[in-house]
Amino acid sequence: MDINLTCNQVSALMNFYMENRLNPELKNCMDMHLQKCPICRKRFLELENALSLRKKRQNKNLNTMFNRELIANLSAYIDNELNSGDNIKIKKMTITNPQTRKKLETMYRFQKLLHSAYERTKSENKFDCSKNIISALNNGTDYTTTFFTKILILFCTLVIAIIAGFIYLYF
Repeated sequence: MDINLTCNQVSALMNFYMENRLNPELKNCMDMHLQKCPICRKRFLELENALSLRKKRQNKNLNTMFNRELIANLSAYIDNELNSGDNIKIKKMTITNPQTRKKLETMYRFQKLLHSAYERTKSENKFDCSKNIISALNNGTDYTTTFFTKILILFCTLVIAIIAGFIYLYF
């Protein structure tokens, strides 16, 4: 079937044509009209360029938003603090995005560096403060009680000294 479409009809069908929602016969008629008519072809190309530019901007905004969320979760990912769904998202993103993979590798190197610095410091000092504090807490040593007792004794001594001074002065 060979139908000659008018420019108005082509304009009305342009969106359907771009979304590939026309039947094959009508699509062929649109193709023929766009080949023959420079005005409609120009309009079609402008619309196509505008839509592709919009899609690029939209994808860029989504990627930027996703990257911010991803970067915020990278530390939690490294420390195994995310649920399985978020872990899978980050794994997919690191596989497909070289920049994200680079950031993740940098964070792993930084974590390894921190761990080695901690181990080196710990072995150099041969003194583990956290272990001593935990053992003191487990032994029941209550530093607040002994400190309070010392202050109470000091206060009582001062009060007795002041009273003794008044007694000495008046008698």
